[in-house]
Amino acid sequence: MSKIKIVSIDIDGTLLNDRREITPEVKSRIQQALANGVKIVITTGRPLPGVRDILSELGINGDDQYVITYNGGLVQTASGKKTLFRQPLSVEAFQKVNAFMTAQNTYVQVETQDAAYTTHHRIHPWASFENSLVNLPLFVLDTEVALEKVEFIKAIANAESDELDAVQAVVPDEIKDSVNVIRSTANNLEFIDQHASKGHALLALADVLGVAQADTMAIGDQANDYSMIAQAGIGVAMGNAIADVKHIANAQTATNNESGVAQAIEKFVLSE
Repeated sequence: MSKIKIVSIDIDGTLLNDRREITPEVKSRIQQALANGVKIVITTGRPLPGVRDILSELGINGDDQYVITYNGGLVQTASGKKTLFRQPLSVEAFQKVNAFMTAQNTYVQVETQDAAYTTHHRIHPWASFENSLVNLPLFVLDTEVALEKVEFIKAIANAESDELDAVQAVVPDEIKDSVNVIRSTANNLEFIDQHASKGHALLALADVLGVAQADTMAIGDQANDYSMIAQAGIGVAMGNAIADVKHIANAQTATNNESGVAQAIEKFVLSE
């Protein structure tokens, strides 16, 4: 049996195919790995409410299984009862982000462990879609001061992809020096603490569990997966991954529509 003890798996474009399904092959290999004591850690930009259905479908539950949410801003037990690592965006950093996004006239909200908040009274359709997808209720606050009192993990802008392309291109160094600015989908631009990333969270979890870095594996496809692909003992790029992720990966598997996650687990985790 392989020495891999933790497998960190992205959701969209990785775990799920383009029909937003977990294929029978992927589900089977994940459950085999779980039965062998391997920790399968769903690692996502979503909050825990947005992944509970996936965790339930895969049989990842309880206080001895784990999930990485908010692109590494939070590491929790799958039950949600215990937080192992939390790296929120500071109020000071958010103030800079919020001022910049206001100047760009782009919708932005902040997210806590169980809700989203904004001062915008006109909610962007992509924000409505995102909040529905991840099961986060949205609250509209009257003032920026009220917003800054919320104990949020990250800020996220939602807009058409070309608008976010333009916004991302002009994010000032003052923000980029203290904030990780990442794109998890074409219609999301996320701002998290500079010390929060999927890779950092994976290694933080491994440290808590007493697992060596060499005994970890990560599978992903997008820019927000770059850090965990780079830092895991074995970083695996999906066949549909962006070029930068493929470049730094140790290995490449099939696409998300070809059960690439199942093939990677079979090769690197379940093999003798």
